[in-house]
Amino acid sequence: MHAEIISIGTEILMGEIVDTNSGYLAAELAKIGVEVRWVTKVGDDPDRLHEVIKRGWIRSDVTITTGGLGPTSDDLTRESIARVMGEEMVVQDDLLANLKAQFEGRGVPMPATNIKQATLIASAEVVLNPMGTAPGWWVNRGDRVIIAMPGPPRELSRMWDNELAPKLRSMNPDVAIITRTLKTFGISEGGLDEMLSPLFKSENPNLGIYSKQDGIHLRAIATAATESEARALILPMEQEIRRIVGHAIWGLDDETAVTQVIEALKRVGKTVGIIEGFTGGLLTSSMNEAPGYSDVVAGSIVASNAVALQRYGVPQEVSNTWNSPTSASAGALAMAAQNFFESHVGVGITGLVVEPTEASGPVGTAHMAFAVGDLVASRSGNYPTQRLRIRSRAVTHALLELIAVLNPTG
Repeated sequence: MHAEIISIGTEILMGEIVDTNSGYLAAELAKIGVEVRWVTKVGDDPDRLHEVIKRGWIRSDVTITTGGLGPTSDDLTRESIARVMGEEMVVQDDLLANLKAQFEGRGVPMPATNIKQATLIASAEVVLNPMGTAPGWWVNRGDRVIIAMPGPPRELSRMWDNELAPKLRSMNPDVAIITRTLKTFGISEGGLDEMLSPLFKSENPNLGIYSKQDGIHLRAIATAATESEARALILPMEQEIRRIVGHAIWGLDDETAVTQVIEALKRVGKTVGIIEGFTGGLLTSSMNEAPGYSDVVAGSIVASNAVALQRYGVPQEVSNTWNSPTSASAGALAMAAQNFFESHVGVGITGLVVEPTEASGPVGTAHMAFAVGDLVASRSGNYPTQRLRIRSRAVTHALLELIAVLNPTG
């Protein structure tokens, strides 16, 4: 089965928002054995919308649209699908009642423009959307499907997980697809490609390589008659990957560096205190997104200059090296965090080196340290700018090093 994705919205074409939906859906479709052959971005123009949806209907088993299900005059996805199918949109009493109830629950009247969100065509089924006012459509005629999904990623991902992925998966009842993702850090995409070159020639399982914010992911997809047979196909490939690059693998499948850190801290019954320089609070913010954060994080400080550091017990001779930090500086920050918050573990991340010395390393270097009891481990990395993407990479580096410190035997 093959698919195409159509991301709808003039704001996407103008660069006002970034289309993350198509990437998310492409990855999710691969997990259930659906090959994505085309991705199209189109503005809110009725003729162009009709053109791309009709093209998808003709050439693809599954056409998925995202966006354009709102109540305004430029939300034209329903109308365009109806035009392609040659059917009339009809208001559904149950959908309209549900929509009105949502607005009543907010204490506001429903605008008349929202009525079109309660429509269907004869060949469509409603796809529930408890996260918003725009239900989706599942349009099925013959052996082809059009799926209309809302644009907000929060609504789209919930709809996919709970409604659409199982429904699409059921269309291939005699085929089992298993995926296994190994997440690595510290080896470049090109380096992994070279090291694992023979494995990329395999057709079943198929091995893909993807550059992500938290490192390079290796994803194996196997297809067989049963799940156990598909797992058996993947196992030798996973074992070979581990043999070659096992030292760089830090996580599997849906695991994240944050959840691993929190689980490791809980497992050993420890709390952590943090002083962040270059990362500007991003490490703490990342941990704050995961369940269990409040159980393990004793507190955190964002240090922007040398004067601020001295308030938290950092020796003056260390704070005076703010523009030329060293591994020792990071160690002092980690111990200060540990003492100030009375935590079992302290994490210190320095500012970026802007005045390089022999001890500090080149411009763009940041040092990080991890104090566990009386032991301090230091690491360094080069992050040439203050951009969010670079700081996010430094946060991932810090999280993975903390995991290694908390699990010294692996």
